Amino acid sequence: MKHYPVIIIGGGASGLFLSSLMKESLLLEKNAECGKKLLVTGGGACNITHDEAPRDLVLHYHEKKNFVSTAIFSLPPERIREYFASLGVETYIREDGKVFPTTDDAHTVRDALLNGGRIVTGYEVRTLKKRDDLFIINDEFTADAVVIATGGMVFPQTGSTGDGYRLARQFGHTIVPLRNALCEIRVDRDTSALEGISLESATLKVGKHTMSGPLLFTRRGISGPVALNLSRYVEGETDIVLKLCDISAVEIKAESGKTKCANALHHITGLPQRLINNIIPSKDRNIASLTREDIGKIIEVLTAWRMKGNTREQTRYAMVTCGGVSTKEIESRTMESRLCRNLYIVGETLDVDGETGGYNLSFAFASSYLACRSIAAR
Repeated sequence: MKHYPVIIIGGGASGLFLSSLMKESLLLEKNAECGKKLLVTGGGACNITHDEAPRDLVLHYHEKKNFVSTAIFSLPPERIREYFASLGVETYIREDGKVFPTTDDAHTVRDALLNGGRIVTGYEVRTLKKRDDLFIINDEFTADAVVIATGGMVFPQTGSTGDGYRLARQFGHTIVPLRNALCEIRVDRDTSALEGISLESATLKVGKHTMSGPLLFTRRGISGPVALNLSRYVEGETDIVLKLCDISAVEIKAESGKTKCANALHHITGLPQRLINNIIPSKDRNIASLTREDIGKIIEVLTAWRMKGNTREQTRYAMVTCGGVSTKEIESRTMESRLCRNLYIVGETLDVDGETGGYNLSFAFASSYLACRSIAAR
């Protein structure tokens, strides 16, 4: 059997980053090429991180702020940019803080990470065992340390089919229930006529969680940053409430009585006319003809539009998995398993998911950096 100091399982963002840092490593990737999911991030432009101070960056990982802190502070955005610059990948910061390669091409990022340790593609890890201090893979390779970097279970067409969970379970790890995240929320309303309408700011409540930000209507639901970030909280049929604007009965009644309701609401709120025309009851009536009940229904739709949402059909399109290997069983300073010495788990395989905007790649790179530092120290 061929021996390596460290074997990395998975050639996605975290695995490739680690491979680029560890020239003596072997990376095993089951796809014919590495980084298939990386190539579609950021719309194919690859949003590698977010230009933000680490103390602010960690706030974008939901309840995992404390767990990700060591990784993020150890490899903050400026150091990620410096490292890619050392690989020949220059980057720029967009106005919204997202960081992209100047080529706006994810291939630039992926290809730069291929020049590290040995990479074998088209190789599926069927068995992973540990005998004494050695890990054995498929009875073909041995290693002193193994890093599981297989990603999650969404976007399976890129190879993310949950292999890492199977491997981690073999060593006693708990898998936190998996859900789709960073995906469209399908709703029980006909939104086909609203497809393509975008709002600079709307407030969405999913269960007990509320967030404001840009929103996009799709043919079967809602998307855009605010919906993507809250999609992780959708379980089954979930109550959601959409607030499109602030408006009062006084403002509506202050409009000229002869004014058509739809026109008056467009004037007051600034919402797109097509949106108003499709969701407002009594839209064709004049303001003077509206009863108190009519106005109440209008205000309810604009400030508390209630519906049911689900993400069940989004596994093929979600960008991140919510859930995964329990972080309670991982040492946050090294990414080493607390259940098996010299076994490391990084990136999306862990129960860590960030908001949209480069946060998930930031953690993928930073967690791999910690694993590298720990392995090298031994």
